[in-house]
Amino acid sequence: MTTLTLDEKLDIIEKYDANPEQILNILVDLQFASEAGYLDDETIKLVAECLHLTQTRVSEIVSFYSILKDQPQAKYVIKVCNSSPCRFSHGPLVFAELEKQLGVKENQMTADGLFMYHGIPCFGACDRDPVVKIKDTVFDQLTAEKISQLLMGLRNGQYPDL
Repeated sequence: MTTLTLDEKLDIIEKYDANPEQILNILVDLQFASEAGYLDDETIKLVAECLHLTQTRVSEIVSFYSILKDQPQAKYVIKVCNSSPCRFSHGPLVFAELEKQLGVKENQMTADGLFMYHGIPCFGACDRDPVVKIKDTVFDQLTAEKISQLLMGLRNGQYPDL
């Protein structure tokens, strides 16, 4: 897995003129540009220095926003709606099926580093429940078989048509 070079990180920071008011955009861009998918201590320290903030303040921002991560992430992070309508309909079935098929609990990464799943607030697909979201793709009307197909496709490096 490659990491961003110092120059690549500085380019992203300078894209926003090293403006502290743009810290969220800077952090998101740095995280998404990194194959590791998270902000390591070195990057947090660099952002703090370039924006003339304390490292503690940057770390607080990273920990506050759920989109930002300070730990390595799985290749495929499966987001399951945990809003009230989904929680009281099929959401628990999706969580149970993912735990069964992946062999890990919520917020745990599989041993191969491919999968992790966790609940997030509504992403606007209530009419297609049960659903999961991976990156920008929503997979809907899931069953145990469809979840299995999805996971198998992802293991093979492709999004299957469900």
